[in-house]
Amino acid sequence: MLGDTSLMRMVIEGLAKSHKWTYEETIDKFYNSEVCKGISDKRTGMFTYAPIEIIELFEETI
Repeated sequence: MLGDTSLMRMVIEGLAKSHKWTYEETIDKFYNSEVCKGISDKRTGMFTYAPIEIIELFEETI
């Protein structure tokens, strides 16, 4: 995920706001998700997605 820090920050912020989760809760839920793992895998191309697309993918899993 190195180099994807601004993308991750935007995703975490968006999830926290929309679900009214604390940042700690959001980080725990998101970083332990398959979606987060997909962003880290350069073969998926998910690192090029917009934050809202990643949020939508994550929300499909919860």
